[in-house]
Amino acid sequence: MIDPTVTTNKGVENAEKNLEQAKHRLATEKKKANDARRRIENRHKYMMGGVVHKYFPECFSFEEGEMNEILKAALATQECKSVINAIKSRARSQAVKSAESEVNS
Repeated sequence: MIDPTVTTNKGVENAEKNLEQAKHRLATEKKKANDARRRIENRHKYMMGGVVHKYFPECFSFEEGEMNEILKAALATQECKSVINAIKSRARSQAVKSAESEVNS
């Protein structure tokens, strides 16, 4: 006669254990990726703040809203827009050259 109280066996128990371990590994890897992303973002924010401070040392005396107003006006000038476009154009041409060198290699 078959025992109706037995609902699992060794294979099911091992599969459930493997599933839990895999979930834990996935959570750990997601945490590592999030930490790495946050480190990169923070490094970029520090760099941006350093650049603003370098060219605008009195920036610490302004509040966030005032800084937003200043930067919005500065970035809206035609001179600033043309510099941004020139930098984007250089970056695109460097990317194309890099891709071409990879193809040739």
